[in-house]
Amino acid sequence: MSEFLFQKGAAGLVPACEEANEWLRKKKLGAIIMVEPHEMRNGAFFKKWFALLEMAYSYWSETVQPMEYRGQPVRPAFQRFRKDMTILSGYYEAVTNIKGEVRIEAASIAWASMDEETFGKLYDATIQVLLSKVFNGRVCKRWTESELRSVSEQIMSFAA
Repeated sequence: MSEFLFQKGAAGLVPACEEANEWLRKKKLGAIIMVEPHEMRNGAFFKKWFALLEMAYSYWSETVQPMEYRGQPVRPAFQRFRKDMTILSGYYEAVTNIKGEVRIEAASIAWASMDEETFGKLYDATIQVLLSKVFNGRVCKRWTESELRSVSEQIMSFAA
């Protein structure tokens, strides 16, 4: 089961990210939903990382060339992008499949799995990966680290 972020609002729990919003929108009005609550220790920092990835994804996904696989269109997916950025940032686990092939899986970013200090290191590493893979002049204009961090802060000030 996927994990979604919700934030306490005046009317109760409200989606705190687009994925949670989409998931909740698919539920019928009055549906009873079981929740296993975990309060994040630094939700604002997580939201900043997530907003940074969403911004980078919007730049990157616009440049992806159309592809097909077995006659089906292949589209960019934010979840895959997020996992790829986590892996490229050095936070992954090597696993094997039934064929004996090694596969790389993104490390869990859940607070139960990743403490705040490790998440801070992931954030810094993600900045470097985004600078080399997305904001490098090929996908969009070349950005500096300070520009990217500044935009990340600005996004959070609008979201607050």
